[in-house]
Amino acid sequence: MCNVPPSRLEEAQTTLLLGPQSCPRLLMPSPLAGPPPPHSLFRRLCSGPSLILISIGLSLLLLVVVCVIGSQNSKLQEELRALRETFSNLTVSTEAKVKALSVQGGNVGRKMKSLESQLEKQQQDLSEDHSSLLLHVKQFVSDLRSLSCQMAVLQGNGEGVGAAQPRFPAHFPSAPHPPSACPRPHPPPPPGSERTCCPVNWVDFEGKCYWFSRSGKPWPEAEKYCQLEDAHLVVVGSWEEQKFIQHHMGPVNTWMGLTDQNGPWKWVDGTDYESGFKNWRPEQPDDWYGHGLGGGEDCAHFTDDGRWNDDVCQRPYRWVCETQRDRDSEN
Repeated sequence: MCNVPPSRLEEAQTTLLLGPQSCPRLLMPSPLAGPPPPHSLFRRLCSGPSLILISIGLSLLLLVVVCVIGSQNSKLQEELRALRETFSNLTVSTEAKVKALSVQGGNVGRKMKSLESQLEKQQQDLSEDHSSLLLHVKQFVSDLRSLSCQMAVLQGNGEGVGAAQPRFPAHFPSAPHPPSACPRPHPPPPPGSERTCCPVNWVDFEGKCYWFSRSGKPWPEAEKYCQLEDAHLVVVGSWEEQKFIQHHMGPVNTWMGLTDQNGPWKWVDGTDYESGFKNWRPEQPDDWYGHGLGGGEDCAHFTDDGRWNDDVCQRPYRWVCETQRDRDSEN
């Protein structure tokens, strides 16, 4: 066993403490020293080829790690790209579905509105048909009552004429009356006992009689005609009466008993105009002077749709007369 001097031991310890830099010095023993000590693992690692191999190994390991990370990153990028495409497709599909639903909702809304309008129109038509039917039934009852009344009057007149004829015994059929004798009619019935009804060709409606002309006259002449019939131009007091008149007169201009020739608008029978029924066309009456016939428009008439308009009183329109049915019995 070789004895190593203490100086060599201290040098070796210093080399170990200083690191690989002192390795070459350990490989060059002094000629005065004895044989070199056996190589340790640390000395082998500190050798040049080992460091190169370790560096290459670490580089390869780092390269492998980088490749693995790059591969994982590529996969993540692909997955992210696929996720984005899926999300984009889902967004486009969702927008398309939402748009389709919106269009369908709009179509459903339009169909609902169309159905509502059709239903309202049908209800309006049914209401008009119902009103027209009621008016016809009412008019039929009125005409039947008027006809029965007229038949009763005619029958009463026939009985009166028959009672006034002289009757002779069967054995003396040709006996004349004395010169001073004349047939005496039956006494008239007491007031209120006879059944009142409208004259022939007049229409009964709610206690009044109406006559509808089939020719035209200026307003003053039409009113004069009605006065000669113990009546006056029609005075409209309600929507029901308006519909009744409109139904019978047809779609033609027809005079009514409303005028402002002497100032404000007045009904010919004195009915209050301001608080009464009105059915003027929009923006009427306008007292228009542009017709070229002189003056304004001072007389009211029914138009073809039933609404009212003011016009020149000299135009030849049809007219409607009105009177009370039980006027004679009341007097």
